[in-house]
Amino acid sequence: MKKIVPDPPALPVPDAALGDEPLLDRAAANRALDFYLHEPKPARPVIPVTYVIPDSVNLEAALAQASDLLRCAGASANEAGNGMHGDARDLVLSIGHLVTMARAYVDKSLDGLITH
Repeated sequence: MKKIVPDPPALPVPDAALGDEPLLDRAAANRALDFYLHEPKPARPVIPVTYVIPDSVNLEAALAQASDLLRCAGASANEAGNGMHGDARDLVLSIGHLVTMARAYVDKSLDGLITH
């Protein structure tokens, strides 16, 4: 016969209301105290940013710049892939294809912009 409910535990579980046994696990208390009363971590090092895009750049200018960068990346990948053979060539040319697809989406976004 299968039971739907498992048997109760063999050892009685101490009741927190009785207070007979301290239920405070010392390791758990130490972990909690370490978590809340820890020394502050040192500040993360500031990594210098190579390129900072000013806030004054509008959407059209940003998309045009992204399109130019993608064009250059695609040309570089295609040129590099032409001098390779085998799987490495396929990988580099597939990167060029992905860049070309991304450029097509950026150019489509540029076409849909309403310029003022």
